[in-house]
Amino acid sequence: MKQIVFSFIFVAALLCSCDGMYDNFKDYAGEVVYPAKFDTITGRIGFERVEIDLIKAGRIPSNQIKMGKAKKTVVEYDNKVVVIDSLVSWLNITGLTDSKLYRFNVYTIDEYENKSVPQEIALIPYTSADLDNLGIASPRVMSSPSSAVVDWPNGISSVLLNYYGLSYRYTDKDGEVREGERGADNRFFVGNLEAGEPISIEIEYKIIPKVNNTAILDTIYFKKPLVISLPTPSTPFSPSERDVLLANGVTSFTANDVAGFTKLTYPMHASSLQDIFYFSNLKELDLTGGDLFVTPLLTYDGNGAHGEVGGVKWLPFMRKVSDLTDGQQTLLDLLESGLIEKIRYVPNSMGLDNLLAPYVESGIVELVDLPAEVLIPQTGFFVDGLVQATSFRMDIVCPATDAPSGENLQYVYKVTLRASSASFILALPKEYRFNIHEYPYLKIGVYAPAKSVFSGGYEAYQRVWPRFMNRLWAFSGNSDFGQESWAPSPIPISDADLQKWTEITVDLTSALNRHNRVIVMNVGGEPGGAFPSPVDITYYFANIRFAKER
Repeated sequence: MKQIVFSFIFVAALLCSCDGMYDNFKDYAGEVVYPAKFDTITGRIGFERVEIDLIKAGRIPSNQIKMGKAKKTVVEYDNKVVVIDSLVSWLNITGLTDSKLYRFNVYTIDEYENKSVPQEIALIPYTSADLDNLGIASPRVMSSPSSAVVDWPNGISSVLLNYYGLSYRYTDKDGEVREGERGADNRFFVGNLEAGEPISIEIEYKIIPKVNNTAILDTIYFKKPLVISLPTPSTPFSPSERDVLLANGVTSFTANDVAGFTKLTYPMHASSLQDIFYFSNLKELDLTGGDLFVTPLLTYDGNGAHGEVGGVKWLPFMRKVSDLTDGQQTLLDLLESGLIEKIRYVPNSMGLDNLLAPYVESGIVELVDLPAEVLIPQTGFFVDGLVQATSFRMDIVCPATDAPSGENLQYVYKVTLRASSASFILALPKEYRFNIHEYPYLKIGVYAPAKSVFSGGYEAYQRVWPRFMNRLWAFSGNSDFGQESWAPSPIPISDADLQKWTEITVDLTSALNRHNRVIVMNVGGEPGGAFPSPVDITYYFANIRFAKER
């Protein structure tokens, strides 16, 4: 009964209060619903500007941005208000010339100019004041009385900037304005200067500065002069290739002393061209050795035998053992500046082919024509194999006076085997290797004895085995490149080719990139066996030569 009474009272009270049920909403009538705000704010600095991103979705077109009632973008900073008549996902704010902290408030407004909750960011742009205080690494300068080379051996990039190139400009002693550009290469040459006088070079660097080790947005061209004091003509220089210069007739080493030289000749085995920098009137360069030089001597001693290679004129199947790098850039400087007018060069001889290639068509670089075939002489190249090992022993006569007749035979060797690995050697000085790029084939004239000589267990000696290597095993100091040995399989002499001159051709293209400078000419392929043999095994070799064509 009590529950019924209570329910009646509650319903009555509810009915009585219906007239005022919306009274509590009256206080909120006419309130504004604010437009949506940007969902992020991040910034990056540039040169006298900043970029500010405002939407997590990235940089998207305004027509793809949906933010409810928001219609426009507003930026407030430094007592300025900038209104953009659309919603944007990012801002580029320019004209920030003061090196100070700028606070940016960014918000949206609707059609009634109601503001969203602002996003705030503080940024310090990179300005001209920062650029004025930027430190550029000082260059290394190598100077002569008439020219200079400017470079940065450790590069220009640093924790303060990334380097992307430079341009330079100066006035030479004749009043001519000279200029040039460099990209990643941070080296340049200036020439035709007044001896003993300072030269001012205007350098404009292409850089992107960094702040807190982070690159700014913009590439900047930054000018900074460089003043170089040139030495006088009587200032001595220290030559890199003293003996080469002496052979050319240079007896003392100042700019005055070498001013009269217009031509220099370098041997192919030269280790540096750096000295040409000091020859202000140099016009011609001969890189073949000409008649001034012979190849260095190399001595072999072992097992009571003695031999020497070298001490002879260069031959076309020879090239420098490694590419010439020291002074390459100096050579290019003189070519680019037009100071050198003629270079004589053997293809694939010193590793300068790519550098010189642009100057071939104009005739500035003359490439020496090489013959189709080149014989390997005995003098300056032959070594008795005994120096390597007693197992290499053979009796050798050259030139052989009793050689079987043949057509145009030259450098004929008569060899009689006296040990199981009988061999003789043809070698170059350690400063050279075979120029296989120009001469990819070795041809050998061979006269083998009668079939009966190879009976009784000596059948394997009816073949020859030329082997190519950087050094003999007992002479490890004769190569700076370790051992890169290469050889074809032993080459058989057919029964039909016995007791007559026949020719063997070895394809060397598999050894193009090796530093091979030694040929071990073995008979038999080292099969073993007892020696002396019951019947002398005597071969003749002739016309051993390098060839361009098979």
